[in-house]
Amino acid sequence: MKLLYQKIVAMFFCLTFSVLSFSHSAMFKDNFRYDNSNEGLSASMLLMLSGNLFAANQCTNGSAAGYPCDKVDLMAFMPKANLGGGSQNLNDIWGWTDPVTGKEIAIVGRTHGTAFVDITNAENPVNLGFLPSHNNGSDSWRDMKVYNDHAFIVADGSGNRTHGLQVFDLTTLRTVTPGGTLTETAHLGGFGNAHNIAINEDSGFAYIVGSNQCSGGLYMVDVSTPTAPTYAGCFSSDGYTHDVQCVNYAGPDSTYSGREICVGYNEDTITIVDVTSKSNPVQISRSGYAGSRYTHQGWFLDNTHSKLIMNDELDESGTGSNTTSYIWDVSDLDNPQEIGRYVGPTAAIDHNLYTLNGYVLETNYRAGLRILSSDDINNGNLSEVAYFDTIPGSDSAQFSGTWSSYVYFESGNVVLSDIGTGLFVVRPDWDAIGNGTPPPPPPPEYCTAASNNASEEWVSNVTVGSFSKDSGSAKYSDFTADTVSVGTGTTAVSLTPSFSGSQYNEYWRIWVDLNDDKTFADSEIVFDSGSATNSTVTGNMTIPASAEGTTTRMRVVMRYNAAPSACGTFNYGEVEDYTVSIGSGTPPPPPPPNPDTFENTNSYSIPDNNSTGISSPIDSTRTGNSGTVSVAVDISHTYKGDLIVDLVHPDGTVFNLHNRTGGSANNIVETYSVNVGNKPANGQWQLRVRDLAFYDQGTINRWSITFQ
Repeated sequence: MKLLYQKIVAMFFCLTFSVLSFSHSAMFKDNFRYDNSNEGLSASMLLMLSGNLFAANQCTNGSAAGYPCDKVDLMAFMPKANLGGGSQNLNDIWGWTDPVTGKEIAIVGRTHGTAFVDITNAENPVNLGFLPSHNNGSDSWRDMKVYNDHAFIVADGSGNRTHGLQVFDLTTLRTVTPGGTLTETAHLGGFGNAHNIAINEDSGFAYIVGSNQCSGGLYMVDVSTPTAPTYAGCFSSDGYTHDVQCVNYAGPDSTYSGREICVGYNEDTITIVDVTSKSNPVQISRSGYAGSRYTHQGWFLDNTHSKLIMNDELDESGTGSNTTSYIWDVSDLDNPQEIGRYVGPTAAIDHNLYTLNGYVLETNYRAGLRILSSDDINNGNLSEVAYFDTIPGSDSAQFSGTWSSYVYFESGNVVLSDIGTGLFVVRPDWDAIGNGTPPPPPPPEYCTAASNNASEEWVSNVTVGSFSKDSGSAKYSDFTADTVSVGTGTTAVSLTPSFSGSQYNEYWRIWVDLNDDKTFADSEIVFDSGSATNSTVTGNMTIPASAEGTTTRMRVVMRYNAAPSACGTFNYGEVEDYTVSIGSGTPPPPPPPNPDTFENTNSYSIPDNNSTGISSPIDSTRTGNSGTVSVAVDISHTYKGDLIVDLVHPDGTVFNLHNRTGGSANNIVETYSVNVGNKPANGQWQLRVRDLAFYDQGTINRWSITFQ
């Protein structure tokens, strides 16, 4: 024990007076310099010296294996020397869940490459392999994101001047021998060093920032084919961007509904850009704030895109304040408003944050992981509910400790990258944090897809087997209320476009989510027109026998003159989603029509901001009284909170079905029960739709009335 104590003391003095230092090039002003002085003894130092590399330790009485904690348990620790490639420092971190095996993989950035660690068994993580930096470059910064089962990696600093975009196929990890050296799958040049990368998984575009191109702004890359990334555009009007989040906007600002929006953290401002057109990105707003030192990073609170939380990397050291998080209301993208600040209990510098189910999970260098509740966010308030600190001996405003975290594993495990120490796997106790009600995991959702313009060409008819659907002009149509019955093997397909004027060549594809995992893989393309044409396309779609018995999503995409992808936006065409039920062999014939149902399948465009609206008629020959009727409505619209939908009886009596509810959600596909009483059933009924706000586009696709 005396010898062990002497070793510990010697290590403490060595770490105290031997400080590693790295700095940005002149372009950057964030002053990052790795500085592990005055950290004190960490729990991991003690355990490594004694030979005990620990596994799970529950957070009890404010400690887990010597680490300060509150309602966050320690599952495992892997020192940096065990991550492959030597003992160099860590930086950023991300994660991937294998859609086939369900394994959870931590993607750990190092100064000289990237480590891949299987944390599926959280108490016994396994280092799968190490991917060296492109051209063997080395420097303090590396960043990575995941799209379509591939990791996309950038690196910064003078040691990575030829790095570019490194691509690695994550599915190859299924068969590797753990602990080996990995090889990159693909590479894109065009830029060298870069500070960060963001990927909008709903569009299939990557946004590289802080590079030596585009004045350090948004360098946009199409990664829809991961092994063949291509340059797509540049936004440089606001100069250097340090970090960014890009989304298909679903927030309350109707001007930008369905647009692709990037929120950039640009050293002294939040800068919001419309990047829907990669060749012509448009700056929406540029917002500063009092006391800014270095606008670093942030994240939307949730997918309503109305609030975001951001951090400033230099305000703690520059002003002497404790860790400060900035709360913004961005419901008006042209005019974001700061609505509050959360000041934490320590002086640690905040670095990266992400949000999950109403919680903000921050990694604050020497204060570790901090979990904040947003219950009172509308009043500009956050409150700390849990934490795990990887540097027990210090919470000072110095650049060491946790760099970042990945918080989106379905297991609930969170991985932390501690710069000088290693990988931590922790698990928040959501039962305790939520007073017995842990937040549910985010439900899997299909990626969004739509055209930017369906006024010149659109999908007019989809026929699959005995199913046929006519529809009108819409950028995206949710027809999942309609079920297409098919068998395994081949089923005949007929796809018809319509045009408002000139007839253009259209390329068609159909995807079926064969394994019902809420994604569309290339292997799930069941029909491909193979080329573009301006006439009806016919052929067969093929369903494998393994999909028998599945009820899932079918996506039909028509795109002008180019092969479409299943996700994201494109300029001209349309996307339609259906439900498909897969039986065996030939599907059963459709049921005979209900004699008590009357239907209008013609499409009617809904005039924008028009109090008169549009009506779709149905002539009923039903005799007797109406009684209670069932009204099935299929309306495509970009903002259903602007709509009033009425059923109008032949005598003019109005029965309201929908009155401006649903906010920014798209489309109305509903069935309503209406008690019409003893009014006669025969005559001409009307479905009247009125749009009472500007900047919308919509269509009555079909509707029906059924008498009991």
